[in-house]
Amino acid sequence: MKSALALLLFIAMQLPLMNQWGAVAYYRVNQDYIAKNLCENRDKPMLNCNGQCYLAKQLKAAEEKEQKSNSERLEKMPEVVLAFQSIQPVFSALFVQIPVAEDHFATPTFVITNDPKGFFHPPRA
Repeated sequence: MKSALALLLFIAMQLPLMNQWGAVAYYRVNQDYIAKNLCENRDKPMLNCNGQCYLAKQLKAAEEKEQKSNSERLEKMPEVVLAFQSIQPVFSALFVQIPVAEDHFATPTFVITNDPKGFFHPPRA
């Protein structure tokens, strides 16, 4: 049951892509008919168009339709407003320089203090 549902969702997601594939498949199946009756260049056999102009028109129309539906979908999409609240750090860290006589390679050490600040603190009585 789960695999059937997954397959159904996958096919539903691929339908916009299949629109162009459908135009190409229709062209391949009916190529002779398109070349004889629907081709713009059927009067000029030296161009060897064979209905490719018709296919190009169909693909362009499918792409414009898809772009139009995408733009309409974006216009209808509600605007989402997010609000953020700053959170103060729980622990404050101090860098303390430890003086060492004649040490040219002194490095600052990381010291954590135990003053809880901000959002995370024990309940007050």
